[in-house]
Amino acid sequence: MQTLGELLRNARQKARYTLEDLAATSHIKLEYLEALEDNDFDALPAATFVKAYIRNYARVFEIDEKPLFAILRRDYEESVKGQLIRRELLQPHLKRKAFYSPVQLVFLAAVTVFLVFFSYAAWQWYQLSRPPMLFLTSPMENEVVSARVLLHGGTRPDAVLTINAMPVSLQPDGSFSTELYLPQEGINTVTLRATDQNGKSTILQRNLKVEF
Repeated sequence: MQTLGELLRNARQKARYTLEDLAATSHIKLEYLEALEDNDFDALPAATFVKAYIRNYARVFEIDEKPLFAILRRDYEESVKGQLIRRELLQPHLKRKAFYSPVQLVFLAAVTVFLVFFSYAAWQWYQLSRPPMLFLTSPMENEVVSARVLLHGGTRPDAVLTINAMPVSLQPDGSFSTELYLPQEGINTVTLRATDQNGKSTILQRNLKVEF
């Protein structure tokens, strides 16, 4: 049985797209595309964003997204934290009983507390040191649209998002869906900016062809 990553890679290669081509077209980070095709979901953000990436593949390469999501549900399950985990890792395994002395238990508890604290501090530093991610799943680059166009995408839930300098509200998971009015016929450039609490911003621009 093919994995989700293999199906996505085959669709891309059949269309003669490189990962760099797809990253430029979809505005998804190259390392995220590589992780998705390698089934490395530990290197990817929350399941909401992964599903958006898969939907983007389907739109770019004109393939049915339903089988892709069926395979995703077959092989992965969403954790309470919103991350995708392989189903076999959730299955209970029988383990031999281990007996530890009080000294060993204290040592293990201390190491566990240290690792948890260190991991949390490292993750917080990583989150604060990078600008917020930002992507637009639709419309695509140079897509022909009407004067009123619906935009779908996502960013960090705690970011401030503006589209053409107008604030846009976010869902709890960071996704957004908003209508934009483009009064000028022809090529219009839509500018999205996501700014975090530290003032770091990510800017994304999309050219759309308006036809009345």
